Amino acid sequence: MLQQVAKAKDKERKKKEEEDEKERERVEKEKKAKEEEKMRVKEEEKIRLEKMRKDEEKKRLEEIVKEGQKQMVEQQAQMKRLLEEEVKMPQVFDGTLSKVSRYVEDYRRYTERKMKEKTEEDKICWIVLYVQGDQTDKWKKRIVDEMFEDKWKDRKVEDILKEIEKEFGKGKEVEKDIWKELENLGEKEDIGKGMDGFWNAVKKKEEKKKEIL
Repeated sequence: MLQQVAKAKDKERKKKEEEDEKERERVEKEKKAKEEEKMRVKEEEKIRLEKMRKDEEKKRLEEIVKEGQKQMVEQQAQMKRLLEEEVKMPQVFDGTLSKVSRYVEDYRRYTERKMKEKTEEDKICWIVLYVQGDQTDKWKKRIVDEMFEDKWKDRKVEDILKEIEKEFGKGKEVEKDIWKELENLGEKEDIGKGMDGFWNAVKKKEEKKKEIL
């Protein structure tokens, strides 16, 4: 009888231990499932935020590209308008010092935009044709003679424009200063003789000083 009671208690104990073990396993399994669910939710949130960030970055880049394309189109349109803008026929150049820079720039722009199909030689002839006046006759004759001698055959538009600047621009400024100095020296007969006239006037001035002394 005692043995049967002991066996029953032992059986009951083992059963309880098995039930406790199962309960522990269930609790552990449930805990693990919750952790996995938590990790899954966290990972999904991470993926969602990353996707959101990429979408925002993509949208921002698309806006930048769109804005860049818009600016490019506007710039191209503006450039087209400038190129299509009517370029007026430059006026005749008469050798006046104050007109040199404007003349050179006007003819450079005109030949670039309105005479694209013309040869460099044709452009040069056309430019020389529009140089007219008493102050330009001597220079123009020299250039025309050089053209007949084919000295301008392989030259460029910039070459003739530089010639004009050299002849009627800075060189004339120096000559103008010399003439002013000659007037100050009182030797008007030497005006128009360039540097030789200048130094001749200076020499005369020095000789007058010596006579006074």
